[in-house]
Amino acid sequence: MPNEPLNNPVYARFGVTPLINAGGTHTTHGGSSMRPEVGMAMSLASESYVDLVELKRATGKFVAEITGAEAGLICSGAAGGLVLATAAVMTGTDSAKIIQLPDAYGMKNEILTQVTNPASYLKCHEYAGAKVVFAGDETGTTKDQFSAAITDLTAAILFTFAYGPKVPGLTLSEVVEIAKKSGVPVIVDGAAMLPPKTNLTKYIREGADLVTFSGGKYIGGPQSAGLLAGRADLIEAALLNSGPGMAVGRPQKVGREEMIGMATALQLFVESDDENRQISMRSKAEYICERLQGIDGVTATVEQDFERFHVPNCVINFEQGEQEIDRVWEALHEGEPRIYIARNHGGLAANMANVRDGEEGIIAQRLAAVLAN
Repeated sequence: MPNEPLNNPVYARFGVTPLINAGGTHTTHGGSSMRPEVGMAMSLASESYVDLVELKRATGKFVAEITGAEAGLICSGAAGGLVLATAAVMTGTDSAKIIQLPDAYGMKNEILTQVTNPASYLKCHEYAGAKVVFAGDETGTTKDQFSAAITDLTAAILFTFAYGPKVPGLTLSEVVEIAKKSGVPVIVDGAAMLPPKTNLTKYIREGADLVTFSGGKYIGGPQSAGLLAGRADLIEAALLNSGPGMAVGRPQKVGREEMIGMATALQLFVESDDENRQISMRSKAEYICERLQGIDGVTATVEQDFERFHVPNCVINFEQGEQEIDRVWEALHEGEPRIYIARNHGGLAANMANVRDGEEGIIAQRLAAVLAN
């Protein structure tokens, strides 16, 4: 295994120690690995100057082709996509409203979602000036409850897909059916919902008006880039609410290098052989799990269900519970070499998305050593 990733001089200069990423594509530890072609394209893009709005429209057309949407836009990650989507449904292409945000006085400014909708990124809608309102309760939402929650102030309906056990509530198809009857657009947050590749087009086919994906996760684009796709009028509104203009989305600007890098990564992603990638990841997860068999108080299994685990994981559970989870995580994260592993569903999960060839042996060795103490 090459030593360069763990002995990177650009980080050593600042005293920051690189690590082996067995935690997945989390923003907290760097997102995903970019293919060399992506870095080369970004470097080449930096050598020329272009009109950013022209580049946005051109790369957005490519996003639309890939997602099957009317239009598309490269944005600053899925979180940036949510900000722009929210602004778009409140302002449309009205320049006076665009300038007014994040003050949404006089506009439809409510984003409706279910109580059971994952809450992690709801702040993104508030950044644009919207208010998030909820229908139903922790046990779920009925169609009648959801329909009754739509008011004259409802700018859009939010549906978030996320890792984890299924939660009670209406499906996207049911939400879209209600939304269409009321003439309200539906925003889908599909940030981390790749693989499978088919999700790139699935939510648009199911009737969503705007869909956002992270570009810096499984697609392998720049961590600070993402995709927004959907209705042409709403994508145009999102573009007008973004930089380089002085709109609410100006702080989430995307540079020419990131746009080219994201478009390059998307092209490579749709052309790639994901079946072989999955086989390689599963082999690595199996190797780690095999090395942990027979350790007292520990179970290790390979898991992938496209709900909790979208790629093969070696899932580790402990009889000793949370205290042991914390001890093992800390020992790996602060040890030598440093290893990031995810806390996941009451245990630890070694996610194979960013594990380079050969690193599975280091992970297994370090885990076995920590667990033996």
